[in-house]
Amino acid sequence: MERILSYAKRHNFTKYTSTLLDAWRMSISGLTTALCMARYRHGEGEPQFNPDEDYTADSVTEFGRLEAKRHRERGINLAMFLGLLKYYRDTYIDLVTAKGAEKLKQSWIRFILRSFDRFEIALCAEWVTTEDSEQMSRLEKANRRLSNEKNKYLTVFESTPRPVFLVDKEGLLDSMNLSATELFGLDMDSGEMYYSGGHSTLNRKAEGLRKPLDDYLPWLKEEVSSFSARDALSHRVEVRIDSFGANQYFDVFLAHMLDVSGKFSGILIILDDITRRKQLEFQLNHLATTDALTGANNRHRFLERAEEEIVHSERYGRPVSFLMLDIDHFKIINDTFGHAIGDDVLRALSTECRKLFRQTDVFGRVGGEEFAAILPETTAETARQVAERVRQTLAQLKLDEPDCDISFTVSIGIVERKDGQNLSDIMYYADKALYEAKNAGRNRVVSWEEKT
Repeated sequence: MERILSYAKRHNFTKYTSTLLDAWRMSISGLTTALCMARYRHGEGEPQFNPDEDYTADSVTEFGRLEAKRHRERGINLAMFLGLLKYYRDTYIDLVTAKGAEKLKQSWIRFILRSFDRFEIALCAEWVTTEDSEQMSRLEKANRRLSNEKNKYLTVFESTPRPVFLVDKEGLLDSMNLSATELFGLDMDSGEMYYSGGHSTLNRKAEGLRKPLDDYLPWLKEEVSSFSARDALSHRVEVRIDSFGANQYFDVFLAHMLDVSGKFSGILIILDDITRRKQLEFQLNHLATTDALTGANNRHRFLERAEEEIVHSERYGRPVSFLMLDIDHFKIINDTFGHAIGDDVLRALSTECRKLFRQTDVFGRVGGEEFAAILPETTAETARQVAERVRQTLAQLKLDEPDCDISFTVSIGIVERKDGQNLSDIMYYADKALYEAKNAGRNRVVSWEEKT
């Protein structure tokens, strides 16, 4: 099969036939079986030519007659098939030359040559003696079969719930299914673009649809261009686009379309709108990483991000500071005004802090009324300035509750990471600094460097 396919490719017969190895299996298997049966029948002798030959009684010639019928129905002409048959013959001779016993090679080669001569006679006889009416009947049956297959695959194409686009070698839209037309708000019927050729219908709805794919999916231009330049037969990519101010996500499948000879004929594109799935993923990620009450990073996420910043600081020798913050007398607030008011205080603190810290800073709730922040690229001196600004802002904040105005203060401990210290070390020292701030009267900032 590999040898005959290589001959077919070399001499351009795959322009009209498949390049898949298994597509050649049936004819090779059938011809090999016929030759073996003929060899058994004739023994050591060679097949001869008789004027009154009944070709239906010989396995090789009968196979030739059947092949003639099958290929004529496919639209293959006699000259083309006879030309390809020569390379079939050469393939079997190559096999005998390479694998046959030396003393038998010549007789086997003569047997193959004579068998293929008989094969060609039977094939030609079948081809030229078929009545026009019989040939027309076969063509009609073949056309009906092709029409049924076309309708079957068109039904699958149009029924696919995902938008599908077929793009030709020039980058023009060759066809799109019903889901694709709905994506663009086109009022079309199933199969309309296929039967109209993408140009015109009775009511002109499909006229002019054969345009560059960029006109329909400009956001996919770079991906399609990049994929076209690759050797890979298929590619999958997730694409985000801005749709009327909102993010829309598509899972995009691209595949090279090859004709029967293996030549590039265009690109298949299938879109899957995964916007809802992505939204759920974002929601789940938010729930998994965010403190439900305050909107700050939860303890697990905060420690995860803080660890990343410590590793970065260690690797590149950059400063990083840690800030530990606790609400003063929070238990008294809860006991006096109730836990609902206490929750409002926690939310207000988180909201203000997230405004004050940079986007590169990591802020999180690590305990009941305890919060923390890690400040990349920040020395102890700068961290103290940041902490002081946070303390003053929170001290001036007033919560307008139904029965009273609530205000509160915080104590803050800060520490700058030293070489060799890990996250546990700096959290320990920041907590010690916070403890000192509490002991010194609260509503103040204490840096651990000041204590050492």
